[in-house]
Amino acid sequence: MAKINTLGLFSGGGGLDLGFSVAGFGSIFSSDIDPFSCETLTVNQGKKNYLSRHPVVCEDINNVSYKTIRKQIGTKDIDFIIGGPPCQAFSVFGKRKGLDDPRGNLVYEYARIIREIEPEGFLFENVAGLKTIHDGTLYSELFETLSIEGKYAISAHEYEVADFGIPQFRRRVFFIGTKANKSIPQMEATHTPPNSVFNAHKPFNTVSSILVDLPTPITDWKSKPFLNGHVGRKHSQRIIDRYKLLSFGERDHKTRINKLNPERPSYTIIVGSDAGGGKGHVHPYEPREVTPRESARIQTFPDWWEFYGTGRHVIRQVGNAVPPLFASILGQHIAQEVFNKRRRQNLDELISKLELGFLQ
Repeated sequence: MAKINTLGLFSGGGGLDLGFSVAGFGSIFSSDIDPFSCETLTVNQGKKNYLSRHPVVCEDINNVSYKTIRKQIGTKDIDFIIGGPPCQAFSVFGKRKGLDDPRGNLVYEYARIIREIEPEGFLFENVAGLKTIHDGTLYSELFETLSIEGKYAISAHEYEVADFGIPQFRRRVFFIGTKANKSIPQMEATHTPPNSVFNAHKPFNTVSSILVDLPTPITDWKSKPFLNGHVGRKHSQRIIDRYKLLSFGERDHKTRINKLNPERPSYTIIVGSDAGGGKGHVHPYEPREVTPRESARIQTFPDWWEFYGTGRHVIRQVGNAVPPLFASILGQHIAQEVFNKRRRQNLDELISKLELGFLQ
């Protein structure tokens, strides 16, 4: 199957880039403002036969244009654009300023590049919370902005990724634009809670499935961990004692994070504030927070995907990402609906291709 030449903006730690590559899209350009994310995108190139080697530009989106992209990729066609401008401006965890926040205004920069390039289609991802900002007027404005003066038909769907086998509750909205003036149908869920499995749906994947075969994490980023990112925080005895007393699902009143229930998907992996940080949830069996690598597994990043940086640099890449497994499912859907690619891999094939052994 011919690759769909794809340009990635706001690529971050690579969730969309990785997932769409598995689905048959060929990355020809990636960009992000964060130097740690750019190194992550670069260091993983070529690790698998579906991961292309291509330019990664570390730059503010305001300084990225069709002209600068062309300097990097030459005369290659650009079929599709993927990206999710920073979601904190729209998130229920933030102050929900929407387009009043400078990060929200990056939506317009994303639209500018679409207007300049005019690909066959594009994907815009963000938090579900943007649907209710300003009584829904922001949501309507996004439809108008992304339609590029009517050149693109816009379909928008909200998905709970746990409904598709990701071991995490994470609700996101995906806008799909297509020149073909075609409405893209919503995907049907494949997974449900264990006590309501019906119509051949599978039960949710849970936390217990991903926290296997991992050694006790080290707590010093200067030492080389057994597995990239499997480095834990140093907790005081007071915090350890509090975490020991938590029941599954209970929130710690000081750190304001929850103890994971091993028989349920994880709570949403979050990034933390702009001031730094970003905590993992409390491990279900041990009195500590999960490591960035354990959070990456919850996000369905494979263990071979290497994150560049330490501490908050890694957890921000992990927390901002679209789960690669969900991205591959959505990518296949778009390949079929927008580009008429009929060959679809089933969920087990996608899991195998990503090498997510902890989900099998």
